[in-house]
Amino acid sequence: MSGKDKMDDKTAATVAMETENLDHAEGTSKVKFVFGMLKKLVGVKDLSSMRLSLPASLMEPESNLEFWNYMDRPDYFVTIPDGEDPLERMLRVIRWWYSKDTKWKDQRIRKPYNSILGERFLCWWDVPLNDVSPSAEPRSSTSTDQTNTDQESEKTLVDDTPLKVTCITEQISHHPPVSAYYYECKEKGIIGRGVDHISARFTGTNIKVGPGAQNHGIYITLTSLDDEEYNIQHPWASVTGWLSGSPYVVVGESAIITCPKTGLKAVLEYKEESMFGKAKFAIEGKIFKYDYEADKSYTDKERKEKEKLSKIKDKDVVCRLYGQWNGQIFCVKTTQDSDAKPRLLFDMHTSTPAKKQTLPLEDQHPLESRRIWEPVTSALLAKDFTLATNEKRRIEDAQRKLAAERAARDEDFVSEYFEFKGDRAGRPGPPVDMNRAKPFLKEGKQFVCK
Repeated sequence: MSGKDKMDDKTAATVAMETENLDHAEGTSKVKFVFGMLKKLVGVKDLSSMRLSLPASLMEPESNLEFWNYMDRPDYFVTIPDGEDPLERMLRVIRWWYSKDTKWKDQRIRKPYNSILGERFLCWWDVPLNDVSPSAEPRSSTSTDQTNTDQESEKTLVDDTPLKVTCITEQISHHPPVSAYYYECKEKGIIGRGVDHISARFTGTNIKVGPGAQNHGIYITLTSLDDEEYNIQHPWASVTGWLSGSPYVVVGESAIITCPKTGLKAVLEYKEESMFGKAKFAIEGKIFKYDYEADKSYTDKERKEKEKLSKIKDKDVVCRLYGQWNGQIFCVKTTQDSDAKPRLLFDMHTSTPAKKQTLPLEDQHPLESRRIWEPVTSALLAKDFTLATNEKRRIEDAQRKLAAERAARDEDFVSEYFEFKGDRAGRPGPPVDMNRAKPFLKEGKQFVCK
């Protein structure tokens, strides 16, 4: 979830200590408190730069870095390279893109801890082979209707050995708040990476949120296919419904996915509201052939005009998509076969976020999220909000002291894990510069799971 004005509140959900059992009966009072505070911020250019700090009683017991990730469905991620042709691989990228919002399906707005500079969250997912669907259409794990092709695909891997997807996320800037992330499945030769930098403003009725200057989308690199690469540009979103006391997320405008090597582009247009003002969460999309070199020569304004669904020529369209981003999404290939039928690409109703795995707390680095925030999390789970507030203040005060000491030495922060090719901020980004704000792991840096 991103777009042309997006909030720094990356959000939180479940921690290792079963935070889903935390009582949220105070939800209405929380909303009233936050709404009263935000009303005072009307006209502020960018809320995210303010690093809003809420009382511990209003926090979710989890760090930004842990919750705000795109790997709700690692089983979809690892199958992207298995697409038999460029269109199938694009469809798998799109399926994974929509699945990243599984954490939002309950529409509950959350506020996690603001990550401190240098904080990192390291985790992994083990993906059982019976959860890996060779088809772009989800398959029931209990299904016995496998084709010979499906069976051959799975035979190439060691029986009963799950695929491992690793994650490294690090807070690389505090003002403005910026984090970098890197996902990898070495067995399948796929990397997902990017930078999260969020811009946000409060309009008086909703919060508009979108990518900041350093956020140039998600990069998916298929190292197993000669570095075939996809760039996913975030749409914008808003948190609305404050006046009714039931805030919810609405996504608008378009997500753009480009693959220079295959010459395919996808435009996924979000239909924000119906004529009666109620969110309908609908999407419509097209996958079409495009000329990458010509695309680079356009201005941003020209490119945006050509990416309107109504401007895409029918002769270039190879697949159409429709449905709801928080429901079912279907795709229909536009072939010479007039009998081409829609197929289910993704179903949010049946999607569940995969459980993250981490090292035991005692084995984690002192700057890992769960270890840093453990005193606050434990106090919140015990509903000792006074202790939680004091522990939160202690961590934040220590962060300010370190920042002051660094400034006194005229010393810049150096990321532990990431390096970049060129400046992260500014334009042009993709598709002109496919390296802008793309994090690379430093030599020798990797997360070795136990």
